[in-house]
Amino acid sequence: MIYQVAIKSLPQDWLWCETWCDDDSKQRAKTIDLCNNPKTKEPKLKAAARIVPEWVEYDTEIRQLLDHLENKKKNAILTHDEL
Repeated sequence: MIYQVAIKSLPQDWLWCETWCDDDSKQRAKTIDLCNNPKTKEPKLKAAARIVPEWVEYDTEIRQLLDHLENKKKNAILTHDEL
């Protein structure tokens, strides 16, 4: 298949990665690849919070939603068991 379909690379604006892109180009990035940086060995979540400052807020919001859903599920099970 690779010989029948031409494969093209995306410009850096479409896929920014800290490993091979500079900080200035991040401002124009349409997507950010939170890949592992082999130079730093930094954990992905820590890198995400550093590279994308909004990440901390998003992560907190998602964790709160998951906690809410888990509590709702537990309450539903307890209520069902009382019947």
